[in-house]
Amino acid sequence: MINMAIDYGNRGDWLEEAIEESNNQYILQGLALVQKIATPVKVLNINQTTGRITNGFYEKKSTVDYIGVWNGKPLAFDAKETKVETRFDLSNVKEHQYLFLSSWVANGGLGFLIIHFATKEETYYLPYEVLDQYWQDMLSGGRKSIPYKVVAQEEYRIGSYGLIIIDYLSVLDRSQANGSNE
Repeated sequence: MINMAIDYGNRGDWLEEAIEESNNQYILQGLALVQKIATPVKVLNINQTTGRITNGFYEKKSTVDYIGVWNGKPLAFDAKETKVETRFDLSNVKEHQYLFLSSWVANGGLGFLIIHFATKEETYYLPYEVLDQYWQDMLSGGRKSIPYKVVAQEEYRIGSYGLIIIDYLSVLDRSQANGSNE
């Protein structure tokens, strides 16, 4: 079990740990199977004494942080954290991540971001369709961020449920029940 108090020096670590613990609970409760995707690394040197990697590089760009299946539907998402209170900067999303989510959704999967506003201690689900709208606008010379008020919709707010610290499946459930493809 992770410590739910936020360590202000390692906020990104907290978010990843909270999602990992939540995913473990989803598996244990038979609700979903979602796993973290490791970035492929080419190892060049290993310290023979400690067994630790001392030199290496990323072989290729990764996809997104998490891939899985829920209610028979494939899902893929990335977890992002920002200290900016008024917006989510699109520069936080790498082009290869956006392109992966775009292809994923075009092929029938559910794609989204989990965005944590660290200073507000608020976490939200952002459907791919909203990300895509702002991404396309950015490519056309428009704004390079998504306003906080767009992200911080009550129906997108992610809460906790028991041992599930980041209960994003509840938001997906509501979204699907409302007939949305998000």
